[in-house]
Amino acid sequence: MTSETTAIDVREALSEKSVQLGWRRTQRERVDIYSRGIYQVHAIWRDNAVVNGGAHYEDSVLLAYTTELAKIQSWLSR
Repeated sequence: MTSETTAIDVREALSEKSVQLGWRRTQRERVDIYSRGIYQVHAIWRDNAVVNGGAHYEDSVLLAYTTELAKIQSWLSR
């Protein structure tokens, strides 16, 4: 398994888990946009290997920004 495969697996695993929790994913190049109701979570990928940042929105208002994958995962698990 190469690091490229591992990176894709992390991104896909995040997507699969979020879909199971009721999030809808829209993929735009290096950005995954997850939406559920009035909430959106953006995961911004640096290069398919590393998350560059993430943003959490409620009704189009930015609530928080992070550079930590664990925080993005916690937003999606709510």
